[in-house]
Amino acid sequence: MIFKELASVISTGEIADGIFESCLHAPQISGETRPGQFINILPHQSWNKVMRRPMSVASQEDGEISIIYKAVGEGTRIMSQWKKGDRVDIIGPLGNCWTGFEITYPVLIGGGVGIAPIINLHHQLKKLSIDHILIMGARRKGEHFFSHEPESKRYVSTDDGSVGITGNVVDALREIYPQNEFPEKCKIFSCGPSQMMEGVRQYALQYKIPCDLALETIMACGFGICQGCTIEKIPSAKNEHSYRNRFALACMDGSIFNAEEIVSCR
Repeated sequence: MIFKELASVISTGEIADGIFESCLHAPQISGETRPGQFINILPHQSWNKVMRRPMSVASQEDGEISIIYKAVGEGTRIMSQWKKGDRVDIIGPLGNCWTGFEITYPVLIGGGVGIAPIINLHHQLKKLSIDHILIMGARRKGEHFFSHEPESKRYVSTDDGSVGITGNVVDALREIYPQNEFPEKCKIFSCGPSQMMEGVRQYALQYKIPCDLALETIMACGFGICQGCTIEKIPSAKNEHSYRNRFALACMDGSIFNAEEIVSCR
């Protein structure tokens, strides 16, 4: 069930360079949300832009939810200045959720501000005592709020080599599995910048690893009316040329897609 809820800000803080976490009291949405889903946010009551701001939920528990984001535009800059007690208009939970992690060996891969649904799944797997690994990528050390702990199956990578594995998340995969010998029933769950996820998608297809990707795209409504979050699919029926056979909506059909069903993450 989807709710429109006036949430109350519990806290907002900078957790890494330019990256913020906000916690909101939103009992209706919190009670229905599953890891991988997102909300659509009106940054301020006087917001006069057409589009809300879609944000993946990083946690949901005890009537609260959290989001993690980078302050890069007008909307997210307003959000980074939220104070305790501020009221925020949000819609959710939206989209689908992660599946298949109970019967596989999950390899979680997150990058940039696309880490929220990966963090959420990571905590869910810990609660369920499901063995998995976590790989987090960033450009440099200051953008990480996770530590590099290979002994705990938690890895970070940086483009500049300032912490953890040097390179991107695919480089990290190659270092962790240098002989391309993957755990039995391995499955990749990934979210991050489009270029990063396309690299992960190509890697997964190359080695025939099941892979689900949470695609981040611009959207306005969040529930299929505006058609602004179109994703090109590999047609399921070659002789059918309908729009819905060739295109999906990230908000309704995703935002999580299997690597084999989409043309590209870009």
